[in-house]
Amino acid sequence: MARYKVIPTKTNLMRLRRDLSFAQEGYDLLEQKRQILVVELMGLMDKTADAQEHVEKVLAEAFQSLQKAVLSMGRQSLINIAPAVNIDSDITIDMRRVMGVNLPKVNVEIKDVTPYFSLGETSFWVDETIARFRSILQDLAKLAELRISLVRLAEEVRKTMRRVNALDKIALPDYHESIKYIEETLEESERGTFATLKIIKERLEKKEG
Repeated sequence: MARYKVIPTKTNLMRLRRDLSFAQEGYDLLEQKRQILVVELMGLMDKTADAQEHVEKVLAEAFQSLQKAVLSMGRQSLINIAPAVNIDSDITIDMRRVMGVNLPKVNVEIKDVTPYFSLGETSFWVDETIARFRSILQDLAKLAELRISLVRLAEEVRKTMRRVNALDKIALPDYHESIKYIEETLEESERGTFATLKIIKERLEKKEG
C-alpha cells in the first residue's frame, strides 16, 4: 500500500511522476555536492594536520631559543627589556565559498619598529627568540583558518549526507511506491472496465442474434 495517501487517479499519477523527477534531480545535485565536499574535506584534513605539526615544531624551536636567552642573560634582564619590543598585528578575515559554505581567509599584517634596543645590549638568542615568535603569528593564523574551515566543511558534509539519505531512503522510495500503487490500481480498474464492456457486448450480440 502506498505510504502517500493519494487517490489513484491519472491526475495524481502525473503529479507524482513530476514530483519524482524533481526529487531525483535534487538527489543527484546533492550527491554531487556531497562528493565535492568530501574531496575538499579530505584535502583540508591533510593540510590541517601538516599545519598543526609545523606549528608544534616551530613553537618548540621558539621556546628553545627563549630558554637559551634566559640562560645567557637571566630572567630578570629579559623582563626588563621586554617592554622595548614593539610588535603589533592587524588581523583581517575574508571569505571564500565552496559549494555554498563560507570558509575564512585569515590575513595577518605584522607591524613593528626595530631595532628594539641598542646593539650589543642583548644576546643573539634574544633576537632569535623574537624573530621566531614573530613568524609564528603567521603560522597560527593559517592554522586557525584551516581548523575553522575544517569544522564548517565537516558540518556541511554531515547536513548534505543527511539530506541525501532522506531522499534515498524515504522520499524516493515513497514516490516509487505511490506511483506503483496508482499504476496497478488504474490497470486493475481498466481490466475491470474492459471485462464489463466485453460482457455487455456479448449480451448485445446475443440479443441481436
